[in-house]
Amino acid sequence: MDRITRDTVLDTAMRLVMESGIENLSMRKLAAELGVAVTSIYWHVGNRDVLVDQLVDRVIAEMGAISVDGSTPVERVVSIARSTRRKILERPHLVGLVRERGLESLMMLPARKALVHEMTAAGLRGARAGEAVQAVQYQVAGFVMLERALENSAAEPPAVDEWRAELARDDAELADSLSNVTDGDRLFVLSVRALVESLLG
Repeated sequence: MDRITRDTVLDTAMRLVMESGIENLSMRKLAAELGVAVTSIYWHVGNRDVLVDQLVDRVIAEMGAISVDGSTPVERVVSIARSTRRKILERPHLVGLVRERGLESLMMLPARKALVHEMTAAGLRGARAGEAVQAVQYQVAGFVMLERALENSAAEPPAVDEWRAELARDDAELADSLSNVTDGDRLFVLSVRALVESLLG
C-alpha cells in the first residue's frame, strides 16, 4: 500500500527546491528521496509541470500569511515589511520560480492589502497612501536584492580598502562599521522605520 500522500510529495519537493533550486528537481530524484516508484509521484501530483504549478500555488499561499504586530501605525507597517522580507529570504528559489511564472504581483498582493489597510487606518488617502504603500514594498524588494548580491559577491577590490583607510583617518569608528558584516535584520528595521515615520509624519 502506498505510504505517501500528495502533501508529502509537495513538502519533499519544496525542500529539494529550497536546498538546490528548481532546475535540480526531477521526478526521479523526488521518488528516490521518498523511497517510492516514479509512477507513484505521477499518481499523486501529475507530471513535473503540474507539480511546479502546485509548488507555486503553495508559495503564494504561504506568502499570504502576513504577520501584523504592534500598537502604533509605524510598528504595524514595519512588522508587515519584516514578515514579507523574512518569507522571501526563507524561500529564494521558490520566490524566483513565482517571478518566472509572472505571478509576483499576486504573491505580493496580501502584503499590499495589509499595507493599504494600515496606511489608510493611519489617515493617509488617495495618491499619498498609494505612494506610501509602494515605497515600503520597493524598500523591501530593494533591500532583499542588495542582501543577496552582497552574499554572493567576491572579496572587495583594493580601491575599497584604500578608501576606507582614508576615511579611518577622519572617522575610525565610521570606517570600522563599514568594514564589518552588517546585521541585516537591524539595518532593515532601521531603514524601514525611518521611511515609515517620514511617510506617516
